[in-house]
Amino acid sequence: MTARSLTIPATAQQAARWRALRTARDRSVYHVTWRLGCAGRVDFDALAAAWRIVTNRHESLRSRFEELDGELKMITEPAVDVLAQLIEPDVPEAGRAAEEFARVAAELHLREFHLEVGPMGRLALVRIGAQEEIVLTIHHIAVDGWGMTVLFEELSAAYVSLARGEKPFFAHDAASFHDYAEKLRAEEAKGRWRRTIDHWRTALDGVTLGTVAHDRELGRPTAVGDPGTTVRYRFSERADAARSALAQELGATPFAVMLAAWQIVLARGGERESTIGVRSMNRTTRSELALVGLVSNACLVRATVDDGASIREVIGAARDATWDVLGRQGVPFPVVHANLPQETRSRLTNVKLTLNYLGPIGRNLSLGDVRLTMLETPNRAARADMVVGYWDGEDGILSETEYNTEAYEEETVLRMLRDMDEVLVTAGEDLDRPVGGVRVRTRSALAAW
Repeated sequence: MTARSLTIPATAQQAARWRALRTARDRSVYHVTWRLGCAGRVDFDALAAAWRIVTNRHESLRSRFEELDGELKMITEPAVDVLAQLIEPDVPEAGRAAEEFARVAAELHLREFHLEVGPMGRLALVRIGAQEEIVLTIHHIAVDGWGMTVLFEELSAAYVSLARGEKPFFAHDAASFHDYAEKLRAEEAKGRWRRTIDHWRTALDGVTLGTVAHDRELGRPTAVGDPGTTVRYRFSERADAARSALAQELGATPFAVMLAAWQIVLARGGERESTIGVRSMNRTTRSELALVGLVSNACLVRATVDDGASIREVIGAARDATWDVLGRQGVPFPVVHANLPQETRSRLTNVKLTLNYLGPIGRNLSLGDVRLTMLETPNRAARADMVVGYWDGEDGILSETEYNTEAYEEETVLRMLRDMDEVLVTAGEDLDRPVGGVRVRTRSALAAW
C-alpha cells in the first residue's frame, strides 16, 4: 500500500458504467448486494474490524472516480476509514421480522454511492431479536461477481482470526488492480486487440436483437435503470442431471448446454435468430483470479435455430460459440462496440437478454462456525429486459433472474425458466429430436431499437 493517492485512467468497462449511470432512471442499477442469513450469532466487533482490514487491502474498494480533462480517472487512496453498521430495528411483533429484514436490505441496497468520494463498498449486520442478516453491497464499477467471492473469502478468514483474538494473516499481498489496468492499456497500445475487434465486426454484421415478448408495450425501447426486480427459480433434478450428462457426452461446458436451452426456447417462441449477451469471467492468470475488481466482460452469442435442426446440433453450435467467446473475452466490450460500424452500434445500444453463470457462488458460506445462506437480492432496477443469473447450489441449479417490471409480469419470467427446464429434460431424453418437436409457452419477438 502506498502512502499517497494513485491516479490512473479508468478502464473501458468502468467508463461505460459511468456513462450509463448518467442517464439511468435508477442509479442503484449497478449496486450488487449479497443478503446473507446467519444461522448463529455474529461477533459484530470482529466483523467490523475484518471489514476495515479487507477494504484497505484492495485498491478497487478504496478508490473513487472523477472526470479530469474529459477522461474518467480512478483515484485510489492509500487508506480509507470504513465502518460496518449494526442495525437493530425495534420489531415488537416476532412474526414481522422477515418483512423488516427485507425492508432494511432494500433500503441499504438503494442507498446511493457517491463515486466521486468513495469508498466502493459497505457492510451492515442487521439484528432482530435472535435473528441476524449480513448485507454486503458493492458498486459494480469497482468489483464483479468473482471479485465479490474473493472479497468474502478474505472477510471470512479475517473474521475468524479476529474473533479468536489473533491478527489476520494473508499468504499473499492483494492483487493490484492498477497492474491489471496497465496491462489492458499496454495490450491495446501494442495493437493486440485488432484481430479480435475485426472478428466481432464481421460476426455482428447485420445483427438483430430479439427478446422475450413484452407483456406491456412501453412505446420506447427498454433501458438500463428501468424499474426491475428479481425472481428465484430452482431447476428440477432431472434438468440438472440432463445438463451434466449432456455436457459430458458432447464435450461442452454446462454453460453451453444452458445457453442452447435458452436459444431453443427463443426459437420456438417465434424468433429463429437470437443474440444473447453472456458474461465471461475473463480471468486467465493466478493474479486475475485473486483480484478484487471489475474484470468480467460482456460478449455476444448470435445463433440461428431452425425447426429442422436437432437438439444435438444446437448444443454443438452453442458449445463451439462458447469456446469462441472464451478465446476472445479479453477485449472489453465497450472497445468492441466503439469499433463497430455505426448501424451495428445503434442496434446494440442495450443488449436485451443476458445469461450469467455465477459458478459456486453462495455455497458453503460462513463466518467461522456461523453458517450463512444467500437470500434473494433486493434489486429494484433492471440492466436489461432479462438477466438470467444461475449458479450450482447445494441442491442443484438455482437461478435468480433480474427483469424489467415495466415490460414483464413475474409469471412470464417463470414461464420462460420452466421452458428452459423442460428443454433440458427433453434433451436428456432425446438428443436427436428436431427443434420443431419441442413445445414451449414463451413468446419471443424482435426488440424495439
